[in-house]
Amino acid sequence: MAERKLGRGLEALLGQAVTTDDEQVIPLPLDQVDGGPFQPRQEFEARELDELAASIRANGILQPIIVRAGGAAGYEVVAGERRVRAARLAGLTDIPAIVRRYSDDEVLVLSLVENIQRTDLNAIDKAQAFRRLSTHLGATHQDIAERLGIDRTSVTHLLRLLELPEDIQGLVRSARLSTGHAKALVALESPRAQLELAARIVREELSVRATEALAQTGGKPRRRSNPRKTAQVMALETELRRLLGTKVQIQDRRGKGRIQIDYYSPAEFERLLDLFRGLEPGFGLAEPPAS
Repeated sequence: MAERKLGRGLEALLGQAVTTDDEQVIPLPLDQVDGGPFQPRQEFEARELDELAASIRANGILQPIIVRAGGAAGYEVVAGERRVRAARLAGLTDIPAIVRRYSDDEVLVLSLVENIQRTDLNAIDKAQAFRRLSTHLGATHQDIAERLGIDRTSVTHLLRLLELPEDIQGLVRSARLSTGHAKALVALESPRAQLELAARIVREELSVRATEALAQTGGKPRRRSNPRKTAQVMALETELRRLLGTKVQIQDRRGKGRIQIDYYSPAEFERLLDLFRGLEPGFGLAEPPAS
């Protein structure tokens, strides 16, 4: 399969939805259309579908969906599953469609791009889609970032969310926890500690910053025997975790100390080495702790 550059946008990937000599928009019966097998979105907001259905009743469907032959019904959605669902709610029996030939790999990538560029996915669904790209295409974090036109560290951070317990992933899907909260919870090594802190976030409506501070102490108050970290040191730890995509601890005493950077596999160690090799002096951190 020829490589496609995904950063160019959905139009470049799916083409213009117009009739050509070799490709026509056809009225496709909705009972012949199955949902896409690689649809990254697990949940569709009922209110948004109702609003789209109302628009369809008033104005019709302005842009054809893209399908390919396959599935139990005869065709599978490549792009436009929200329109299919809303069209059914609106009482339509058919939908304008363009039939194209795509491989599974192409459908996987195109479905992800459509959702990222047109409707925000929650962080867990997006991370699972990234993992599919890695599994099906053998793509590295850098490959995924380049294909989707996003930053590599964003891919790494999101994939790490899949290490969280299923209950926490469910809280992110339902928007009871934000992506920032979830990223902070990853810093805790114990699933039990992650679940306890997640419950506390929901119960006490903790901010992301407060969650990050608690995650640095294992989700518990600091021991009084330990020297208290200044706000500046904690901010530096947070910034280093963001830049490096892993757990970082700073021990500082009067401007001297050490930085502990955690890694969890040989591949993670190599990633960090590559990152350090590419860093230049003054790569964006705040000032070091004052002596």
